[in-house]
Amino acid sequence: MLEKTIRLVIPDWQAGDNPVYELGAKVLKAIAPENKNQKTITVKTVHSTKPQKMENGVRGQSAILKNLKNTKEVILKEKPDSIITFGGNCLVSQQPISYLNGIYGEKMGVIWIDAHPDISTPDVYYNEHAMVVGNLLHCGDSVIQKEVNHPLKPNQIYYAGLQEVTPAEKDLLSQAGVEYKIEESHELDPAEVRKWIKKNNFEYLYIHLDVDVMDPSPSVFYATYFNNPELKKIPENAVRGKIEREAIWRYIGDLSNEFDLAGFTIAEYLPWSAKQMLDLMKMTSIF
Repeated sequence: MLEKTIRLVIPDWQAGDNPVYELGAKVLKAIAPENKNQKTITVKTVHSTKPQKMENGVRGQSAILKNLKNTKEVILKEKPDSIITFGGNCLVSQQPISYLNGIYGEKMGVIWIDAHPDISTPDVYYNEHAMVVGNLLHCGDSVIQKEVNHPLKPNQIYYAGLQEVTPAEKDLLSQAGVEYKIEESHELDPAEVRKWIKKNNFEYLYIHLDVDVMDPSPSVFYATYFNNPELKKIPENAVRGKIEREAIWRYIGDLSNEFDLAGFTIAEYLPWSAKQMLDLMKMTSIF
């Protein structure tokens, strides 16, 4: 068990261009098990209700940059040994992973549990949350990746639950030198990740969970991008996850009991029913 663990609540929605990400971070903070030894800090993020502008091929890049700088400032002030992160979209893992990689270096492996590789660039896609792994490898958004002071090496990334990648993503993964496998099953095989951990002599793990790795059927896990009541068109790179919820829970639980977790992120949690209830409250004059 690492000595000092903090909880970061990062309600960044700009990198995914959906304000419901902010609500997701608040809900995760509210439902997380209490632990008086873990300080909870909500990172100040840009608050705006205006449509985001395109900047250098990215929606809301200046706001995203401000959010990242605020996150880095909090982490450097606290100097934790491990970090729990509640997002927000997938970009919320960027600063925690960069910081912890500066501490543990090649002793730390990152398990990216996600249906998508998040390896894009502004030439490929316009939402920053699809670029976070590229940024961590210093081959993503040339502006945003400057905030990564301690970039990862390709062997430090392990994809779990990855679904079919686009041709552009396939090229970017090849250029970055990141190995991957498309997950055909509805389960995750812990034996495979254990082999990777042993091969690389990792002593610490950072687990990033993007909830859209799961089957979005209401009976499995509803609070994902694909169940947005207002969703009209699914982008080419937004392939659906298909992993069973129980399989994800077992996978993460088992790894957390076997290895030291330097960090854990829950990202892309989109509580649509909570959003609908919030809309009701905003329309009711007693509030």
